Amino acid sequence: MKKNLVLTILIAPLLLALGCSARSKPSALETKLANAAKDVVIPLEAQNKKNPTPATELTLAQGRQSFLTHCALCHGSDGKSQNPLGLAMYPPAMDLTSPHVQAWKDAELYWIINNGIRLTGMPGWHSMISSDDIWKLTRYVHALPKMTPAEDAKLAALVAPPPPPAAGSKATAKGEVALAEQIAYGKRLLHQEDCIMCHKYEGEGGTIGPDLSTEGTRGRTDAWLIGHFRDPAKYSPGSVMPDFKNLTQPQLNALVAMLQNSKSAPKPAPKSKR
Repeated sequence: MKKNLVLTILIAPLLLALGCSARSKPSALETKLANAAKDVVIPLEAQNKKNPTPATELTLAQGRQSFLTHCALCHGSDGKSQNPLGLAMYPPAMDLTSPHVQAWKDAELYWIINNGIRLTGMPGWHSMISSDDIWKLTRYVHALPKMTPAEDAKLAALVAPPPPPAAGSKATAKGEVALAEQIAYGKRLLHQEDCIMCHKYEGEGGTIGPDLSTEGTRGRTDAWLIGHFRDPAKYSPGSVMPDFKNLTQPQLNALVAMLQNSKSAPKPAPKSKR
């Protein structure tokens, strides 16, 4: 209760003086207050908990998976928040490699990720990420400043999904996996990579991005779709979609096969009853 009161005292005068618009860039004072607010709301009891997950490469790899799925949209795949959505937030999403964030203990990061922070844009993930995965995520956040491309690739390989089914009785004349199996594998990846958090597909998913059920009708080439997965902002300026450079070529091929064959007609709106 006292901490909430302190937070109100810190922020209320600033909001009254500057208005509530989030379009202008925060001043240095606002940034300091926002960071201080995050420190204020962390309960003291959270600082005394120990991370129950082992400090292993597998734990980091699993934490990386959660990070790319849930955090990279705002904080960027490298944690530095230099993507369009993270920069457009008010205050901007925090650079997770910064000394301020790195000074937090695992337990403090756990509390923030689990509960979120009001007035900062940081949601609470308690209903979407398991407690065990949040602890793994805190280990990965603390590893971000020293993460190199080689180490990142090594972690990705530790938890890489199995390759697409081997060519067999359904293989084409060129020895490639049958199209039906490619599409099925693409659908599994759609859920595995949490694309449906932002995109709707066959009636399931979010509405932040376009409905992928009709992607095959848009006339885009396979090369364009693969390039968009790897660098969305380059192909769709202003896109808030994170890059999927972690995907292997077979995985990209499967997703493209699925998208190019997604040509469902939009469902008609229900007729109003008179």
